[in-house]
Parts: sequence; structure tokens; C-alpha cells
Amino acid sequence: MAIEESLPRGLKLHNLGGIEVVAGRYRDHVLPRHSHDGLMLSLLSDGVQALHCRGVTHFADAGKILAVPPHEVHAAEPGVEGGWYYHTITIPSDVLERHHPQGARFLCETAICDDEMKRALQTLFRSFNGAPVLQQEEALLDVLEHFLTRHTRLPQRASHKPIELRAVETCKAYLAAYLHRNVTLTELAQLARIDRFLLVRCFTAIVGIPPHAWHMQQRLHKSFEMLSKGQSVADVAAATGFADQAHLTRAFKRVTGITPGRLRKDHLAFQSQPATSRPRITWPLPGL
Repeated sequence: MAIEESLPRGLKLHNLGGIEVVAGRYRDHVLPRHSHDGLMLSLLSDGVQALHCRGVTHFADAGKILAVPPHEVHAAEPGVEGGWYYHTITIPSDVLERHHPQGARFLCETAICDDEMKRALQTLFRSFNGAPVLQQEEALLDVLEHFLTRHTRLPQRASHKPIELRAVETCKAYLAAYLHRNVTLTELAQLARIDRFLLVRCFTAIVGIPPHAWHMQQRLHKSFEMLSKGQSVADVAAATGFADQAHLTRAFKRVTGITPGRLRKDHLAFQSQPATSRPRITWPLPGL
């Protein structure tokens, strides 16, 4: 396997509802605590990934699947020397809501050993190598049907107070609307009409990470979307509140393992390919 091919790469597939695909080897990179607005499914091809989720560390090696439901905070690091190699897909919550009675509200197994689902994921990832969109959609539905019917369960009813839930939703909406600004805790507390200390405590308890970390996460998510449409790194940095390109690059690589420039370059090459060959430049990476 060539070194360049093993570096993490990423794509956002807008014609499939904005699903995000990342693949490659993470040798010594530690992914910090974060969450996704969508279901993340990872198929390991080599090495071992240690995934920290809900206070438990799960280890997955070649052939295993790791699953994280929407908005579930998690972190990851190498489980052995040499790290891990995988293909992972994040399916947005609005896509899930069209195929699941509880929408994106479910719990799931984290470490899965399921040969049939493994084959379904392999078929899905391989379909990105130039298959017709209809075929890709069918492969995606096959993965969702298999996963949602076999590996999910309903969550327990939330025990948080209504005033806390409303405060958190109000703050999330405000933070999402002002990605380009350095929002202060005082602003949020005044907006939510709640004590600052209580706000941080209940936000962290409900969301899993404090307000500043969630704000940064949303800025990076928006950056991914803008880069996937070919916008310049400098413009993306300015639009999402980063001081400059270097600041965006450091934050983006820390969370994804990919540089913004690399992601943008791959998407520009992907978009320039004839439709019949998309995205032959990258997917699937070796080892699937």
C-alpha cells in the first residue's frame, strides 16, 4: 500500500443527502471528544481502534464494525502500534428520519461483529467507485435496514428538567447561527435566561460536551461542507470564525485527521470527473 494512499481522505456526497465518507490509516492520531449530527459506521480493515464512548472503551480490529448514534460524544485513539485503518461513513440525521420510526433517536451496539452487515458496508463503499446513483442509494438503504432492525434500541426517557432542555436548545440554535463569532457565556446565559454555571452544567450533561466545544464542532462541520463545494481555505476560515488558514488547518486536522487543503483538492478533482467515473480518484481505498 502506497504511503499517499494510506493517508486519511474524506468526501461529502451531496447527491446522497450529504453523507460523509472518510477512509485511511490513523497511525498515531488521537481524535478528541466530539459528536456527529448523524450515524457513524466504521469498518475496520487493519490494526486496532480504541473507541471511547459512554464511559466504556471498545476495541475493534479487522472485520469489526464500530457504530456511534447521532449526537453521541466519543473519542478514538490507536489500540496498537501502527494505529488502525478503516472506511467510515456518517449518515445525517435527516436521512435517518426518513427510514426509522424514531428518526435519529436511538441507542445502538458500539462494537459489532456481523458478517452480513460487513458485506453490506463493503458493497456500499465500493458503489462510490463510479456506480450509478440509484445503485448507491440501494446500497445505502440496505445498510440502514440491516443496522436499524438488528442493532438499535430505543433510549430511556430523558430526566432533565424542561427549563434545562429549552435553555440548551436555545443556545444550540444561537451558536449555530453565529459560527463566525466568538460568542460569550454571558450572551448565552442572558438569551436562555438561566444562570451561567447552571447553563454550562446542564449543556454538558445533555449534549455531552460544553458550549464552546459544541460551537467549535459546528464550525468545523460547516467548514467541511464549504470545502466540499470547492470554496477556498481562506474564505472558509473567515466565514467560520477562524483567525486564519493556519488556525482552521490545526483545528480541522485535529478532529478529522485530514487537512482542509487535502479535502478541498479531493473534492475539486472529484467534481471534475465525468459522472460515470465518480469518485474513482479515491474510493474505495485499498484494504476494503
